[in-house]
Amino acid sequence: MTELHFSPDLTDAARRLVRAFTPSLGWMDAIDGLRNTVLFAGLGVTWVMTSLSGKVRAEIARVTLVGFGLSVLVEGLQVFSPTRTASILDVTTNTLGGFAGAVVVAQFLVALHRAKGAPSYLGVPLFPLAGAYTVAVLCEALTPLFRSTPLPWVSGGPFARLRVALGLALPLRLAEVPWSDVLLFAPAGFLVVMLFAEGGRSARLTWPAVAIGGAACAFAAEAAHGIIGLSIRWEAAATHAVAVGAGAWWARRRLAVLSQTLRGPRRALAAIAAYALLLVLWGWRPFLPETDIGAIVQQLTAVHLVPLLSLVERVDVFTALHVAQLFLLYLPLGCLLAVWPLRLRGRWSHLWPAVWLAWGIEAGHLVITDRYFDVTNALIACAGLAIGWLALRRSGFAPYGDALAPLRRV
Repeated sequence: MTELHFSPDLTDAARRLVRAFTPSLGWMDAIDGLRNTVLFAGLGVTWVMTSLSGKVRAEIARVTLVGFGLSVLVEGLQVFSPTRTASILDVTTNTLGGFAGAVVVAQFLVALHRAKGAPSYLGVPLFPLAGAYTVAVLCEALTPLFRSTPLPWVSGGPFARLRVALGLALPLRLAEVPWSDVLLFAPAGFLVVMLFAEGGRSARLTWPAVAIGGAACAFAAEAAHGIIGLSIRWEAAATHAVAVGAGAWWARRRLAVLSQTLRGPRRALAAIAAYALLLVLWGWRPFLPETDIGAIVQQLTAVHLVPLLSLVERVDVFTALHVAQLFLLYLPLGCLLAVWPLRLRGRWSHLWPAVWLAWGIEAGHLVITDRYFDVTNALIACAGLAIGWLALRRSGFAPYGDALAPLRRV
């Protein structure tokens, strides 16, 4: 409701109401619809996950009605605004987003219940870890952090944009290779092979299929850049494909050895530490310090300190997928801490270490070149942690032990 500039003129309101039911269907409307769906999906996820009734179907219906009511209220108020545009499309996408988020989290809880008691590497089903991280990697491939600005001279429909972007994709240049992405994409291949191995399939037989599937997704995601008006760089697609394949191959070589070497709390602690380090790598790219005090101070403004305000300033596919990516990156850590808290008692048990990690990574953006502090990012990260932790606990998973126990015995 920012900058509503409320106007009580009923004649203008009636005209805007008619316009709301005859919306345009342009490219920006599609992007806005995607953003609405992702943001209201968070409402659906949170509503079902925090429900005390246990009646999932009833809660899905309730949050769908709540999403619809909130949308009608907001769009109805925008009818009285000369600067905002009410649209039936917003009501539809908001409502569908709340419904979709509720359904997805309900299915997630069902899958966790079914997996309870099954053999696992970490005491927790691997599919939420591998699935969330793989989708987060796919979001990065679709909208890379440092290549998310649309090409300024590209216009027209999706296929017209694609043709122009394909024409600009050559020649290949070594400078366009995203070397740091190797460390981010390789774990996806490792985790997917690990997931298959947990289900009883041979890592030796599954890693080639994972590598081929990862390469296909990498090149498809890069080609999709043209549709949304981003630059296409085949160097990046090849790097991502090689990284996923390398991670899958490494799982085939080392997974059995690691399983034998690391057991119980030692394995849990290694997994938590490795994933925390991975989150630091994601958060502190490109690892170059910002030395301009003025640039640091400029980040402490309302745009960066008011939740969601930064998303209003920029309307594109990146803002929608960035929300989903952050949530998915932190969800696995919440799942791990649900069954392996660092300590069973005290303030450092459960989620507190991960919450401080999320805020520390975001605070670090103040002193990193090309990164910007945004309180929204930290809040989304904490939401991912909380939903992962709560999903495991609501599904009947209890702590196996103290993850820091091996360090205290040393």
